[in-house]
Amino acid sequence: MELRQLRYFVEVGRLKSYSLASKSLYITQSTISQQIRKLEEELGVELLTRDTRHVALSDYGEQFYPHAVKILEEAEVSVDKIRDVKNLYAGTLSVGSTYSFGPLLMQTILDFYRQYPHVHLQLINTSKAQLIQMLLNRELDIALSYKSPMDDERIESRLLFQNELCLIGREDMLAGCENPAPVEALGRYPLALPFKGQQARDTLESVLFASDIDLDIRLENNSIHALLDLVRATSLVTVISSDAVHRIQGLIAIPIDHPESRMLGCYHCLKGVYQKKTTRAFIQILTENNRFRSIGRG
Repeated sequence: MELRQLRYFVEVGRLKSYSLASKSLYITQSTISQQIRKLEEELGVELLTRDTRHVALSDYGEQFYPHAVKILEEAEVSVDKIRDVKNLYAGTLSVGSTYSFGPLLMQTILDFYRQYPHVHLQLINTSKAQLIQMLLNRELDIALSYKSPMDDERIESRLLFQNELCLIGREDMLAGCENPAPVEALGRYPLALPFKGQQARDTLESVLFASDIDLDIRLENNSIHALLDLVRATSLVTVISSDAVHRIQGLIAIPIDHPESRMLGCYHCLKGVYQKKTTRAFIQILTENNRFRSIGRG
């Protein structure tokens, strides 16, 4: 039994497809099929059921799959521990982030790179839901996003800072708006909002829960950069976190007066998983930069 055979089996079992597994692993379907056949012959059972259109785990495969995943995870941890013992500070560190963490993340990356220039950094910017799924799939070492009321129990979240949901627009558009803004003010402006599923939009939905406020939504976009550009160039107003407009000229942010408008900035890691030295070093730099960030804004 070889680790590569287990890896091929797990990837086909996860994706339910030889073609998708082939693309994911960058090897041919015939190689995957051949190695899984050898694994099945060694075990004396059929792990996958196949027809012309579908691939599925057999009863034996269902039982074997979690053990194969655990073996691969333990093998990866062993390699990481060996690298750490040798104090190489090499390898790969994968970090994911939502848009609002950009300034803090950039400074941390710069400081980290100066200390560990031989570590290969992989940086991903996407939604919190996608980041959490990537963490669970072990595609990320650490993720930065706001905390949700219902987080996955397999994820450990550590607080970095507290932020708040704000009405954001040009000063002339928000002139006369109370500060903080009552929830009713959300219905007074033409809005450009993030899509549902993004953190700021989900927080807004919590603020509006059980209210009868009608929003005048003119535009939705999954890019915070694009939303801010539109708000600066038009009479539209958006609703996102105050940090998103930190040091951006031409826009003002007015906090929304509601207990659900609070947003907790956190970093997230998998619970009970061995952390590489590079991950621990990144977290240390991140928390130090966050401390100075808080002092600078206080």
